[in-house]
Amino acid sequence: MPVLCQLVDPQAYHVSEWNIAADPWDRAYWLGLFEQFPRWIEPLLRADAAQAGGDFETRWPAFEAEYQAELAKVRAAAEANGHLMTIDLTRLRNRLLARYNWTDPYRQVKTRENALAAELYPGVVRSVDATPAGRERWDLLFRGLFAGNMFDLGSPKTIEMYHRGELAFQTILGQVPPRPWFIDDADALMERLGPPGRYRQALIFVDNAGTDIVLGVVPLVREMARAGTRVVLAANDAAALNDITLAELRPLLGRLADRDAVLAGLCAEDRVVAIGSGGDTPLIDLGRVSEECNAQAARSDLVVLEGMGRGVESNWDQSFKCDAWRVALLKDESVVRHHNARLFDAVCRFDAA
Repeated sequence: MPVLCQLVDPQAYHVSEWNIAADPWDRAYWLGLFEQFPRWIEPLLRADAAQAGGDFETRWPAFEAEYQAELAKVRAAAEANGHLMTIDLTRLRNRLLARYNWTDPYRQVKTRENALAAELYPGVVRSVDATPAGRERWDLLFRGLFAGNMFDLGSPKTIEMYHRGELAFQTILGQVPPRPWFIDDADALMERLGPPGRYRQALIFVDNAGTDIVLGVVPLVREMARAGTRVVLAANDAAALNDITLAELRPLLGRLADRDAVLAGLCAEDRVVAIGSGGDTPLIDLGRVSEECNAQAARSDLVVLEGMGRGVESNWDQSFKCDAWRVALLKDESVVRHHNARLFDAVCRFDAA
């Protein structure tokens, strides 16, 4: 798999410079977080008969024992050599889930949340279209990105909120912090996004299913495409937590287009398309992207890293040959501590080429 061609120094690429083993608090936090993972997915797998299978009662104890034993080895190695990256933990988790044929524990959650968000989608884009074009509309769309990005089942705080029913999109939209945000380059972005749009093509590495993609990303993409920018949505090829996959995104775009003549026209004109990034984790390894993703990156003059995993936990220190936009809501205690931020701070970082 190729290295993303828009990186300034592809030979020196690292997914992240954040060594979580360097700080004992971070090391304990992340290892503890991953130790809790089986507790989160067991009820999901039991509820999904197709994934659970008839031998679930045998497979589950074996998986849990092996998973915790492997994490114990990782903990011992990190304490001994002082080095550990979050992507190492996600890859370990993926490998063990695949061994026990549980490649998508969150499948039913994503299906349900996509359907619920799709019901709200027509009202959201009507509200967008009723807002005066220009900065006022972009401001609404940016805040929608942050509100949608709260649907994240990889962070303890948002997991708790999800189970308490506290992630309603319109409620969260009203709670998005006022500007200036923690990192706020929104004015520079609004100027470039148009209309008329300054960019020929934007490559957006998308994040979560549900409200994130449906009510946050797609309304923004719709506006960017109307302003003249072709938008390529790059989704994971394989499942990771509640992240949207390409296999889910393409039919979802079709269902949204059935409810929205503007989006339908943009998709029909090839102004909005979906591709696979080659990814299989909540972060994005730009050192291993799909051939199609790399080809689309070569045609793009804007790369967007959407979500905390893709643009903050990973790729925070990377420089690009084209303009780059990192946009995320900070929902994890260790991430905000690392960046001297506060929980639920908003990041809208723009770096010109």
